[in-house]
Amino acid sequence: MNPFTLVLKQTVQLAFRKGGGAFGTMAFYIITVTLFTFALGPQSMNEHASAVMCVALLLSCVTTLPLFYEGDFEDGTLEQYLLQPVLLELLVLAKIIGQWIANIVPIIIATPLLSAMANLDYAQTLHVLCMLLLVSPSIVALSSIAASLTLDSKRGGLLQALVMMPLTIPLLIFAGSSGEQGAVLFLWGMLLATLPVSCYVSAMLIRIAQD
Repeated sequence: MNPFTLVLKQTVQLAFRKGGGAFGTMAFYIITVTLFTFALGPQSMNEHASAVMCVALLLSCVTTLPLFYEGDFEDGTLEQYLLQPVLLELLVLAKIIGQWIANIVPIIIATPLLSAMANLDYAQTLHVLCMLLLVSPSIVALSSIAASLTLDSKRGGLLQALVMMPLTIPLLIFAGSSGEQGAVLFLWGMLLATLPVSCYVSAMLIRIAQD
């Protein structure tokens, strides 16, 4: 098995083990959306469902930041990544994809049920799912940068959240729109930009932390 596939498989498996956080992330998302639904009421939730669920997804991803690289840093796995005959940027991409599969896919699966609870129709539910699918890879990619930036610092979880959340503001602004073509194109552009930039920046920060 090549290193890319191995890292991807291990990332997904570890996320679903006890303490991995994947089911906890989905539970946090469900609770957050439910609280918003009760607080805003059905009418307001109908108007702002996309924004609410994107914010809930962001907050759920914040809870996984300490699990992104911290364990690998502490047990020496990141050091082994540097010795692999594969670009570190590709292994970072495998971590990002693995985190997306483990943490975001369960959220996507749970979203239609939450949409029914919020009394959204089929078109609104489809719009919310499309926004989440567009926004979530960029959020996970930005999470990778935040997690790698604070690898060797104490209280990294708080710093990671402070680094990551301002970066996601443009995503939330456009994801909360009513789905205009300009907003969708911006989200596609962010997706295509954040993935390669995140791989490069995260790999650079990991190398710095290991020096």
